[in-house]
Amino acid sequence: MIFDNLKGIKIIKIETIVDFCVLFSIILYILSFFKPSLLLLDTITTGGDTASHYYTAKYLRDSLLPNDRLFGWCPGNYAGFPMLQFYFFFCFYLMVILNYFFPLTVSFKLVTVLGTFLLPICSYLSMRIMRLKFPIPSFAAIFTLPFLFMEANSMWGGNIPSTLAGEFSYSLSLSLMVLFFGTIYRGVTSKRFWIWNSILLALVAFTHVYTVMFAVCSSIFLLVVVVNDEREFMDRFYYLSKVYILSFLIVSFWILPMIYKLEYTTPYPLRWVIDSFWKITPPILLPFIILSAIGFFFCSYRGDNNIGFFYFSIPIAAILFYLSPYLGVVDIRLVPFIQLSFVLTAAYGLNIITSKLKGRWIIPIIVLLIVIVWVNNVRLIAGDTQEFLRNGGSISKIVEKFINNTIPEILKNEYHGFIPSWIRWNYEGFEGKVSWNEFKEINDFLNGSFNDSRVVYEHADVNNRFGSTRAFESLPLFAGRATLEGLYMQSSISAPFIFYIQSEISKQNSCPFWMEYPCTNTDIYDGTEHLKMFNVGQIIAISDEVKNVLVNNPEYRLEKTVGEYQIYRLITNEDRYVIIPDNEPILFKTKDWKKTSYDWFRSAELIDIPIVFVDEFRDEDIKYFTQVAENLSELTAIPIRKNCTILENISDDEIEFWTSCVGVPHLIRVSYYPNWKVDGADNIYLVSPSFMLVFPKANRVRIYYADTWIDIIGKIISILAIIYTLLIILVTLSRNHRIMRFRRR
Repeated sequence: MIFDNLKGIKIIKIETIVDFCVLFSIILYILSFFKPSLLLLDTITTGGDTASHYYTAKYLRDSLLPNDRLFGWCPGNYAGFPMLQFYFFFCFYLMVILNYFFPLTVSFKLVTVLGTFLLPICSYLSMRIMRLKFPIPSFAAIFTLPFLFMEANSMWGGNIPSTLAGEFSYSLSLSLMVLFFGTIYRGVTSKRFWIWNSILLALVAFTHVYTVMFAVCSSIFLLVVVVNDEREFMDRFYYLSKVYILSFLIVSFWILPMIYKLEYTTPYPLRWVIDSFWKITPPILLPFIILSAIGFFFCSYRGDNNIGFFYFSIPIAAILFYLSPYLGVVDIRLVPFIQLSFVLTAAYGLNIITSKLKGRWIIPIIVLLIVIVWVNNVRLIAGDTQEFLRNGGSISKIVEKFINNTIPEILKNEYHGFIPSWIRWNYEGFEGKVSWNEFKEINDFLNGSFNDSRVVYEHADVNNRFGSTRAFESLPLFAGRATLEGLYMQSSISAPFIFYIQSEISKQNSCPFWMEYPCTNTDIYDGTEHLKMFNVGQIIAISDEVKNVLVNNPEYRLEKTVGEYQIYRLITNEDRYVIIPDNEPILFKTKDWKKTSYDWFRSAELIDIPIVFVDEFRDEDIKYFTQVAENLSELTAIPIRKNCTILENISDDEIEFWTSCVGVPHLIRVSYYPNWKVDGADNIYLVSPSFMLVFPKANRVRIYYADTWIDIIGKIISILAIIYTLLIILVTLSRNHRIMRFRRR
C-alpha cells in the first residue's frame, strides 16, 4: 500500500541533481568575487564608463519617467543630448524597477552584475533546450568561467573586466542571446514557441545592437544547413519571419526613431588595432579552443546540428568583424562572440572525450574543480611558460620554479589576477575613495542648476583618483551643473566640437573621433573663444601647464583651490544660453554640414559669423537672411547693432526666453535635435557649430522637446504589436487549459 502511493512521485535523476549542484557552485564561485557586502553598499559605483552610467538611471527615475518619457532630453552633457534614444535602455529600467525594493545605488549595482551571473545559467538552459544530453549543458555552464574571467581585454564586452568598465548592458544581452540560440533552434525544429522567441529577441535588441545583429545573422544556419526539402525551408522561413517581424514591431517605438534620426549622431566606426595573437586567444581560453576543435571534427562527422548552430556562428562573427567598418560599428565588439562560441562548443568536445567513461555523473563536478583551479592560476602557469621561452627552454630551471613556487601557490587556491581589486574599486563607490572629500568639496563649490553656465574640466588620468578618469562627467549628478563631455558621445552632434575644446584646454586629450575630426594641442587662447561659444563659465584645471596659462590670462579669475585642483571663472563669458550673435547669420547650402561646421569651428576668423545649414535654398527661409553662401570663403561679417534685453529660463526639456528684439536672430547654445519645437517663432534652424537659431515673432519664445511623427508612429506600432502579442498568449493559454480539462475527463 505504501509503495502504491509513491507511484505518482517522479524520481529526480542523479544527472539533474549534479546539474543543480554545478550551477549552484558556479554562482557561489562568482559570488565569492562580487561580495554582497559591496553590492549592497549604498554608494555610487565607480570604474571606467560605469561611473557615468549611474546618472542615467537617476535621470530616468527623477526626470524622464515622471514626465511620461521612456527616453528624452538631458541638458547635462554635450550641450544637451537625447538620453537613451541611441543607447540601450533596458538595464536602466530594471534599475528603476528594483529601486522599489533597494536604494537606486544598490539596484544599479545588482543590474550591472546581472549578465555575469546569468551567462552560466543561460548557457546551461540553451544547451538543455536544444536537447543536448548530460553532461554537455553542465560543461557549457562551467566553461563560461574562463570566458568571464579572461583578463586579456577590458573593453570588448562579455567578460568581467569589460562589464566593470561599463559594458554591463552588453553582458546582459550576451546572456540573453545565448539563451535565444537555444530557444530559436528548438522553436524552428518543433514549429512552436514563436511568440516567446519574438519577446526574447526583443529583449536582446533592447540590451544591445551587436548581439541582435549576430543572432539574426547566425540564424541563417537554420535555413541553409539543416533543411531537407523546399517545404521545410519555407516552413522555417515563415517561422523566422514571424519571429523577426514581431520583434521589430515590438521595439519600433525605440528603433524606428533611432534609425530615422541617425544623422543627428556622431558615428564611431573604430578599427581596433590588434597587436598580439594572445589578446584574441589568451592562454585562459587555449584548452577550450582545442576541445572545440575536437568537437568540430565529430560534429561534422555525426551531423549534430544543435551544437553545429554554435559552430556556424563563429565564421558569421568573423564576417561581421570584416564588414564592421562598412556597417558603422566597432569591430572589436564582435570578437567576444567568437571567444564565447569556442568555450560553449568545447563542452561538446569534452563530452566526446569522456563519453565512454563510467560514473559520468561525477565528471561535471571534477571538471568544475579543474576549471576553477585553471581560472585561479592560469596567469601563474602562463608566466612560467613565458619565462621558459625567454630562458631559451631551460627545462630544469622552469621545473624547479614550478615545484618550489608555482605548485604551492596553486595549492592555496587563490585567484591570481586584477579582477578582485577592480570589483572592490568599482563597488566601494565614489564615497569609498580616499579622495572623496576633495571631490565632494569641488562639487559643493560648483553647486547650481542647468540655468547656470556650463563647467568644463581638464582631461587628465589623475582624475581617476576619484573613481574614474571620467569622474567629472558626473557634474550634473553631484553639482547639478551642466558640463561638456559625457559618456554617450555618439548620441550627440556636438561631440566632435567638445572633444576639440578638450584638446585646447587640456595637457592630455582623448580625441576619440580623430579619424574624422582631428584635434589640436593645448591652446587656451583659441579655446577661450570656444568656451564662450558653449557658455562655459568655469574651468577645473589640474596640470601645472594649464594652471600657469590661466592664472596669467586676464580673462580668467581663480575662484577656488582644492588640493591640486584649481577652479577658474571665465569672467568674459556672458553666462547666457540665449544671445544675439555679433553678426548676421548666413544661410549656407551644403550636403555635408558636419564637415563644413567642423572646418568653420576651427577657423578663428570665421566663428563670429553664424552659418545656418540647409540642403536647399527655399524662399520661406531666404526671407530671414541677408546673405546666402555655399562656401566658407564667401562669408562676410555684417554686424547686428541691437541693444536687446533677454531673460531666459532653462529646464530639462524646455527653453523659455523673453526678448525685446522681435524679428532679430536669437542663437540658443543648446544642441539641435529634430524633437525641438517652438512657440513664438516659425522655425528652429540648425546653426553652427551644432546649436539652434530662431527669429522670434513675439516677445515670449518657448522651445520645448516633443515627439516627432516618427516617434508617434513607432509608439503606435509597438502598442499594437504588444496588444497582439498578449492576445496570442491569452488565446494559447486558454486553448491549452481547455485541452488539459478535456484530458482529465
